[in-house]
Amino acid sequence: MSSRIDLRGSDVSFALHDPATALAALFRPVSKGQRPKGLEVHTEFDGLKLMFTCWEWLDTRDQSVLLAAVGMAGIDNVSLSAAAPGEIGQQLWADLEPTKDALKGKAVVVTTTYYALLQAAGLPTRGGEKGDYERIKDILYRLSQLGCRVKKDGYDWSMRMLSYASSPDGTIHIALNERISQALGGGQNVRISLDERRQLKTEPAQVMHAWLTAITRPGAKGLWMGVDAISARVWGVDTKSESTQRTRRQKIVEAMADIESQGWKVEQKGRGARHQARFARPKIID
Repeated sequence: MSSRIDLRGSDVSFALHDPATALAALFRPVSKGQRPKGLEVHTEFDGLKLMFTCWEWLDTRDQSVLLAAVGMAGIDNVSLSAAAPGEIGQQLWADLEPTKDALKGKAVVVTTTYYALLQAAGLPTRGGEKGDYERIKDILYRLSQLGCRVKKDGYDWSMRMLSYASSPDGTIHIALNERISQALGGGQNVRISLDERRQLKTEPAQVMHAWLTAITRPGAKGLWMGVDAISARVWGVDTKSESTQRTRRQKIVEAMADIESQGWKVEQKGRGARHQARFARPKIID
């Protein structure tokens, strides 16, 4: 299995992501303590019913690595299917665990290194410190456990989000599922700026930025949204604690300023539970 392995983080400016995956509330800001178990997210897109499952919840670092891999695959990739040649190709396809209508589908593989993936994700690479590299291995394992099932009018498709395999020479091969493959191949996609994401200072801003990018066209202005509704989307769940909600509102306000620093325009009105915001996305300049 061959493709470029000389991509640096600075080479990866954006990710052409599957819109259904980008819209699903899969990722949350990093929280202290043990990760909650049992993630199950249901959503609909373009008439499709999708269900995402993982044995534990996912956070912004997991999202950063997934988007980095998607961005790298947009620059260079090789196709993968059940007929993949070689031991690594067969392993990657099998580990995606395709079922039913996915069995005849295709995926894509990007070949890179842990260091380059950390760079593209905007995560620390502190001089080869073991902790950073162990963390990204844990992240890839979690993402490889994230399943996606799609159903519509008798169509039933299921495949893991990604699979991966390391080589003795230090390279790592990452296979991305068919939905991402289609987005990279000219199908429906959302273009998420990784240049902007890497400049964001807070985790709520990163989650919100990826979501806003999925719902707002380049150069367009979105609808007014309640800050409480935005916070529920960012954290994935509502809270019944008023003190927690006040803290979340403040973090959303800070995140809006963070996003505005990257060229977005943010309008705000109201306060407290009546606080609303509207976002205008900058145009894409190639």
